[in-house]
Amino acid sequence: MKMRFLHVPATALALALAVTACAAGDDHAPAADTAPETTAAAPASHSHDHDAAHGPAPVLAEGQRWETDEPLRTAMDRIHADVLKNLPAFHDAQLQAADAEALADSIDSNVQYMFANCKLAPEPDAALHVLITQMLTAGEHLRENPASAEGMPKLVAAVNTYQATFDHEGMQPFTHD
Repeated sequence: MKMRFLHVPATALALALAVTACAAGDDHAPAADTAPETTAAAPASHSHDHDAAHGPAPVLAEGQRWETDEPLRTAMDRIHADVLKNLPAFHDAQLQAADAEALADSIDSNVQYMFANCKLAPEPDAALHVLITQMLTAGEHLRENPASAEGMPKLVAAVNTYQATFDHEGMQPFTHD
């Protein structure tokens, strides 16, 4: 039986980013083997100390990339695969509402998995928050209108920015062929 998540608007989830996320050094985060389909969002009382989530994302020197951990790579691989699966239909103006909804659900569940499992240093964590917010917002636009220019194109841009700025071996950027 597949467990469904309560749909949380991107704006509400983005607000939660200030108090939850990839826990830098958080010893009471759930085990990394928790599957995204069964992981609930981290409770709002689970705070995490970094002020960078309230300001602009930190920037690395040219050519450097933020470190990742296995849960982050796992979640981003899943999001990347789901985008890749749906991108041709979007380009052909054939992306169906059910497929867009499933993609947005995948973003939500994988972000929740990141919140529960990944542990990053404060600076890469803050940089990731920006991308998470962009992906969640794009997912909301996909739910509202699968053909929206604020949906798939913004999601592709966020995943490509992740690929360019985080050390995630093997992930290839999306191209516009």
